[in-house]
Amino acid sequence: MIEFLKKQGLRLKLYAYENYQNEAESLLVWYAVAYALGAAFYFAFPYELPVWLLVVFLEAVLLLLYLNNRREGTFKFLTYLAVFSLGLCIAKANALYQNQSIEKNIEETTYISGQVKVTDYNSAGRRRIELINADNFEKPLKGSYKISLNQNLPWLKSGVCVELIAKFPQNYTPNPLSNYNMDRANFYQGVSASGYAISPVFQKECEHSPSVIANLITAMRQAVLKALSPANPETQGIIKALTIGDKSTISQSQAADYRTSGLAHFLAISGMHMGMIALLAFFLIRLLFFNLGEGRYDLRKPAALIALAVTFVYFLISGQSISCIRAFIMTSIILLAVLLNRRAISLRLWAFAVIIVVSIMPEAVISPGFLMSFAAVLGLTAFYEKNAAKLHHWFAQKSLLGKILTYITGVLITDFVASLMTTPYSLYYFRQFSLYTSLGNLLAAPVIAFVIMPALLAFLITVPFGGSTLCLKLLSAGVGLLNDITAYVASLPNAKNGEGLSQMPDWGIFLITLGLLWFCIWQEKWRFWGIVAIVLGLSSLLTAPKPDFVFDATGQTYACRDEKGKLTPTPWHKNKFLIRSWTGQTPQKGKLIPNPNLSCTKEDCTCQKRITFSKGEVKLDNRPVELKSGGFINLDKGIYYTPHRSPRIWDK
Repeated sequence: MIEFLKKQGLRLKLYAYENYQNEAESLLVWYAVAYALGAAFYFAFPYELPVWLLVVFLEAVLLLLYLNNRREGTFKFLTYLAVFSLGLCIAKANALYQNQSIEKNIEETTYISGQVKVTDYNSAGRRRIELINADNFEKPLKGSYKISLNQNLPWLKSGVCVELIAKFPQNYTPNPLSNYNMDRANFYQGVSASGYAISPVFQKECEHSPSVIANLITAMRQAVLKALSPANPETQGIIKALTIGDKSTISQSQAADYRTSGLAHFLAISGMHMGMIALLAFFLIRLLFFNLGEGRYDLRKPAALIALAVTFVYFLISGQSISCIRAFIMTSIILLAVLLNRRAISLRLWAFAVIIVVSIMPEAVISPGFLMSFAAVLGLTAFYEKNAAKLHHWFAQKSLLGKILTYITGVLITDFVASLMTTPYSLYYFRQFSLYTSLGNLLAAPVIAFVIMPALLAFLITVPFGGSTLCLKLLSAGVGLLNDITAYVASLPNAKNGEGLSQMPDWGIFLITLGLLWFCIWQEKWRFWGIVAIVLGLSSLLTAPKPDFVFDATGQTYACRDEKGKLTPTPWHKNKFLIRSWTGQTPQKGKLIPNPNLSCTKEDCTCQKRITFSKGEVKLDNRPVELKSGGFINLDKGIYYTPHRSPRIWDK
C-alpha cells in the first residue's frame, strides 16, 4: 500500500512539473494575483498589523531570496512571496497615508461650516450634502462630511458655502447580513463623519475659493443636470445615474426590476460604460476621417488619443467615484495598448491593470465592483484567447442572417461567461442571483449598444452647444424601452426566487476565487483542477444558515421571512439603510408588504409563530434574546450574532 501511494505521489509530481514547465507566460500573470492577494490579506486579517512586523517579514523574504538564488523552484516560490508581501505593505502604507487626511475626534453634536462638494439623497430619500474645506469655529477639519438635511433648499448646490449644527453618531450599527463596513468605506472615501443636520442650513461667503478645475467640473455637471430637466421622470433617474453617477432619484420599483432582471450593474458607471464610450468615440473618429485613407495613415492612434480624452471628460462628469476611477484606469490601459501597438485584450494586460489599480487603490480588492469586473474580464479574456480561431471563423460571416446569428451568439456567449464569473460574488455580497439574467441581457444588449450608449455620447457632446434636445429624446426612448424590458423580465414566474439567499462564508468565496483564477490563468490540462475548488466553495452555501428573522444592535430595526423565503420589513424599521439592505426596499410610513408569517398588535409582533419582538426586545420561544451587536435567528439552528471585530485603523 505504501509503495502504491509513493508511485501515485511521484506520478502526480511529474504531472504537475510537466504542466508547470509549459506555463511560462501564465507564471507572469500569477505575480499580479500574488500582489492583489497581499493587499487582500491586509484587509482580511482580524487585527491591525504593526509596521515593524511588516518590515521584518519583507526583509526576511528578501534574505531568503538571496540565500536561495541557486535553487530554481524555491527561488521562484519566494519571488511570489516577495510580491505578496509588497502588496501587503502597499495596503498598510496606503492606510497610514489615508489616516492622515481623516479627522478622528469629532464631537457628536457640533457646529460645522464648509463648502458643498456634491449633493445627493440618502437611503431614506432625504437631501444630503458632502462638505469639504470644513471648519469648526475657525478650527480646520480634515476630510469631508456627509450630512443629511430636512430642508429642500433650491439655492443649495455644489460650490456654495454653508454653516449648520450637525449630529454625527459615533458608532454605526453593524449589518448582520453583510460584510460591508461603513467606517472602512468612509475612511477610504476621505469622509471623516456622516450624520444629519439638527439646525437650519445657512449660506455664507466662501473663505476658500474652489480651483479652476473644480469649478469647471461643477459647471459641466450642472449643465448636464439642466439639460436633463425636460426628461420624463420615469427615465430621468436612470439617465442621471448614467451621466453624473447619481442613483439617488431612481425609484425603488425600478431598482428592484433592474436587480431582479440581472441588469443592476448597468445603473453604476463601470468598465462597461467607460469602455463603450471609448469604443464609440474611437470608431466615430475613424469614420469621420476615413477619407484620409487607412492605407496612407494609421488612424488608430489619433482615434485612441481622442477616445482617451472623451473618456476622461466622461470620468470627470461621472462623479469620480471609486468604481469610476477603476473603470477609467482599465479603459486607459486598453487605449494605451493601442497607442503602443500592443494587444488590447490579453491576460498580461489584465494582470497589468490589476497591479495598477491595486497600487493606486489597495482597498479596491475587497470591493464587489473590483472583484466582479476583473472576474468578468478575466473569464472573457481566457475564453476568447482559448477559442480565438473558432470565433474568428464564426465572425467572418458575410450574409446578413449570418451576421445577425453571430451577434446573438456573441451576446449569449459573453453574457454566459461574464455571469458565470460574477455570480459567486453576487451571492457573497448581495445574497442573490438573477434567474433570468441571460434573457435580460440578451434583450437589453441591443438597446444599450445601439441606442442608449450612442445617444448618451451624442447627448454629452451636444450639451455645451445647447443642441441636446433631440439626443435627450432618443436617450429617453432607449431608457424607457430598457425599463420595459426589466419590468417584463422581473415579472416572469419565479424571477425573484434567487433573492434573499444564505450568506456565503468567507472560506467559500476564497475557494471559488482561487478556483476561477486557476481555471482561467493556466493553459494546460491541470487548469481543470480549479473546478474542484469552485465546487467546494459553492458547497459552502449548504452549510450557511438562512435567516428567518433579523435584528439590529439597537432593537429598533427588524425583518421577518415570508412564506416565499424573502425577508420583509416590520413596523420597526428605524434604520432605513439596514432595512433596505435586508429586504431590498425602503418601507413607506404606515405601508408594509403583507407577510402571512408576521402578525402584530399594538404592543408587539410575532414572526414565524415563535419569535416575539417589540422595540428593544426580542424573544424566541418566550426566552429573551440578547441583542448584542445584532444578528439573525434560524429557527432550526439557533441564534447567530454579528462577529466581534478587533479595532482597525479605520474604526471610529
